Amino acid sequence: MSSKDKKARRVALRDFLIAIPGTLDRATASLGWLVVLAGISVAALVLHLAFGRCGPRPMPPPGAHGDNPSGALYVRDLGRLSDGRHTFDLVYELVLRNDGDERLSVGYRDQLAIGDVTGVGDVIELGHAQEALGDPATKVAFGITWRVALNGPADGGGTSGNYPPGSWWPHAAHFRIKAQPDQIADVAIGYHLEPQPQGWFNRRVPTRSGMHDEEVQLGAVLRAHCALGVKVQNGEMKSLCGS
Repeated sequence: MSSKDKKARRVALRDFLIAIPGTLDRATASLGWLVVLAGISVAALVLHLAFGRCGPRPMPPPGAHGDNPSGALYVRDLGRLSDGRHTFDLVYELVLRNDGDERLSVGYRDQLAIGDVTGVGDVIELGHAQEALGDPATKVAFGITWRVALNGPADGGGTSGNYPPGSWWPHAAHFRIKAQPDQIADVAIGYHLEPQPQGWFNRRVPTRSGMHDEEVQLGAVLRAHCALGVKVQNGEMKSLCGS
């Protein structure tokens, strides 16, 4: 090898050795940023899992009508008794969604009323149980005499929390009654929403209350001839046997 070639090799080796520290510094800096970005991503994922999922996904209300609250009454005939009455199983399900931006607690009150047709004439107006029961002096309305068979406690057995915005809360009132086929049953669920205190300023919004109900003519349940019973929603009755 000539002296010229040896000199060229020494120059190339020197340039290589000089360039190594700068290359390592740039590589280390790039890897450091990648580590930082990876750490930020992991932290964001942990925060999302811990705080982003503040409850179950909103549940479609029964029947998918889009009402809030939305309820449905299920009635089943359990058989005829010796005195001509029948045993009926009634389940009223109410789905309530928190459509606000405050965390709420919710309380329920269940009510069962029985109506007897007492009016004289060819026309009886239905659908007024809660209107008649709202005033103790007017329990006879539109040709029907109403009596409250059961009126649960104001909070339906207690107030429940953990009701964040966007979540839903189901509640069911379950009764079993002995009644004549010509009687009418009205099942109602009252609800009371109260904001939970949050933060240092304890910001609150007004409470909300309401009552939803469904009525059913018990004789119509018998005429459905369905072992599974019927479903009543928004005043419309459907057989659960699909006919």
